[in-house]
Amino acid sequence: MGIEIRIYEPPTAASPHFKRVGITSRASRISMTESFYGPGAFEIELPFGTLYADQLKKYNLVFIGQYFWGIIRSVSISALKDAETITVSGLDLNGLLSSRPTVPPQFTDVVGALGYDPAVGSSETVMKQFVAHNVIESLQPMRNITGFVIAPDLGRGIPDDKYMTRFEFLSEVLQKIGENARLGWKITPDLDAHSFIFDVLEGVDRTYGQHVNPRIVFSPGRGTVEAQDYINSDAAMRNVFYTTRSGAEFADEALTVMYTREGEDEPEGIYRWEQHLTVSAETPEAGEEYNELRRQALIEAENYRTDESFTCRTLDTRHRYGRDYFLGDFVTVQNLEWGISSDMQITGAAHEIDSSGVKLTLTFGRSPLNVFGRIMRQIRNK
Repeated sequence: MGIEIRIYEPPTAASPHFKRVGITSRASRISMTESFYGPGAFEIELPFGTLYADQLKKYNLVFIGQYFWGIIRSVSISALKDAETITVSGLDLNGLLSSRPTVPPQFTDVVGALGYDPAVGSSETVMKQFVAHNVIESLQPMRNITGFVIAPDLGRGIPDDKYMTRFEFLSEVLQKIGENARLGWKITPDLDAHSFIFDVLEGVDRTYGQHVNPRIVFSPGRGTVEAQDYINSDAAMRNVFYTTRSGAEFADEALTVMYTREGEDEPEGIYRWEQHLTVSAETPEAGEEYNELRRQALIEAENYRTDESFTCRTLDTRHRYGRDYFLGDFVTVQNLEWGISSDMQITGAAHEIDSSGVKLTLTFGRSPLNVFGRIMRQIRNK
């Protein structure tokens, strides 16, 4: 295939530098997925005897095709007739933050019960505070990641955002805050500075109805897609939320309030689908409990919206990914035969590369959770 894969040892406290240990272009199959709001993943298959295949070790980094960085988490070797193959897989560098629960800053090895880690400011400020507390400035030095730095805070997102967390995975916190503020995030190595740079991302409006940027339309009629799937599902949708403030000594004494989303009328009958939420709503002053509980509830309510998504196998006849449009951009997706035209965000990208060529499948909007995702969401709200 000729796709270049560079292999690096990551910086460590003992050796704080990126060290390139090999390069290969002998992969027989590569798959990569990118997510605007969370971690992505990859898998590489190549002949076992390939030069530098022995450097494809767990926790080494790979740089695929000059645009995708990943960290190896799994290695497998297979023999079939006369051929042996090695397959390595792992996460993109955003996956590093799925390894860290949000530990309150005061926590040390000898501390017992602790409260929450609160953050106030723009969405970007809040996200970057939690990253700093858990991989750069942790009071447990072994939690910090060598070379990890945060890009300057530009105050993007919701101006007066706030969030509090306690032992949620950092990647999930960033996804929750980011989706609410339409901010993605990414970790990118700087090989010269031997650092991992964390920053938030904003998508560009490239929809058909705007006139500032070149328009991007994905439609069979325009010859920009070869296959499409559309989902509009209320299977996990909820529109009424009984929200309980956590922390009361007795369950029947906890403040519980019913909310609906901003701008929505209270539904009734078969159109009413209810959900109980438990949220933490500490407030700086008395009398604000109701408002803070509502704000936290509406953040959680974003996890229970209608799932609407397009998935498109794209054609590079007009627009090229990484040149004309990027992950997180807002574009127009159509299938006029289905009577559907919608402005949607590119939230995911899946790359499949093998002997038949390169295939790119884009996800627009919000895809339904799988069974495991629905179970985990229920666990978090208990």
